[in-house]
Amino acid sequence: MSHKKQTAKRALSVVLVAGLGCAGIGNAWGYFYNGADLLDFQRHYQQFRADESYDTSKFFTYTGYVLGIFDRLESQEKLCAPSDVRGRDILDEVSQYLESASESWSEPASDVVTEALKKAYACQ
Repeated sequence: MSHKKQTAKRALSVVLVAGLGCAGIGNAWGYFYNGADLLDFQRHYQQFRADESYDTSKFFTYTGYVLGIFDRLESQEKLCAPSDVRGRDILDEVSQYLESASESWSEPASDVVTEALKKAYACQ
């Protein structure tokens, strides 16, 4: 991945996290989320995408949580995402996984996102 793309993705993540902190809606206990919580949050992301009314807090929780885990996994070289991957692509992959993997809804959200990303961006 080019340095410019990495910098842009990190800047987006910082903006999302900073926005959560400034708005007072960040959750320091985010690791207590499970797959069902994440499913609820991603539905607000889908409503945003469909230009429908959505809860900003849940939208930012979903996007920040998923992109943060993506950045961590990518920095540890546990994913092989294409160099032109966009945040929207990453969020959509996790969203599709959540919708189809109801057995994961009771699992910790970090495990669910990690599994979704490893399936979507598996290294050969």
